[in-house]
Amino acid sequence: MKRLLYVTLISAGILLMQNSNTSAQSNFDAKLKFKSDKNYSQEIKTRDYNEALKKHKKIAGSLLGLSLDFQLGYNTTSANVDETSNLQPVTTTSKGGFAFGALLNVNLLGLGFSTGLDFTKKNFGIEIPYYDTTTTIDSVSSDISNSYMNIPLNVSFGGMVSEDIGVSFSGGPYLGFLLNPPNELSGYKDFDFGLNGILTGRYFLNPFMAVILGMQGQYGGLNNLLSTSSVETLNTFNWGLFTGLSVGF
Repeated sequence: MKRLLYVTLISAGILLMQNSNTSAQSNFDAKLKFKSDKNYSQEIKTRDYNEALKKHKKIAGSLLGLSLDFQLGYNTTSANVDETSNLQPVTTTSKGGFAFGALLNVNLLGLGFSTGLDFTKKNFGIEIPYYDTTTTIDSVSSDISNSYMNIPLNVSFGGMVSEDIGVSFSGGPYLGFLLNPPNELSGYKDFDFGLNGILTGRYFLNPFMAVILGMQGQYGGLNNLLSTSSVETLNTFNWGLFTGLSVGF
């Protein structure tokens, strides 16, 4: 009898366990486990879009691809002179001066352009030999202090090198207008056509504002700034460092 009782109890337990499993399987709802009513595909698209938008803001400088760089720097200028034949060499000395400007950067479909205004001091010293009335060789020494308003017409490209730091380069021709024609040298042209290049590093405080630090160079006088009886050609090379702020909008 005891053996029969044990067998009966074991059989009843097995039947109860089978019924419990069958009931649990019939009540199982996949939504409770996987939350299939949530649109994971849309969430992934939204996340990727926001990441791409964030990178675009930093690379372009703003949501619209527009940014304005305010620059303040210090430059040095050296003059290159070809003297008229049969005269002693013309000697020059480099001098420094401040520069400031505001450049507009535009990003259109991945193509970058920049233009604006920069005001640059291009100072240098020059010593020119000449013949006086007694046909003896003498020279005149002058310190030239030129102030130019330049309009660059640049193509630019760049990108992000880390989460908060970007680098860009822009270069192209520029048009320069002399604001104070020098009295020391007659015949000095009041218009300068040249080439310029700007390398800029940016530390983004937020997607629309960055601290900038960079260097720039200008090779001027492609149109020959001076031609006299003693000087055949004169061009300048100006380079320097700058800092400032970049504001996107």
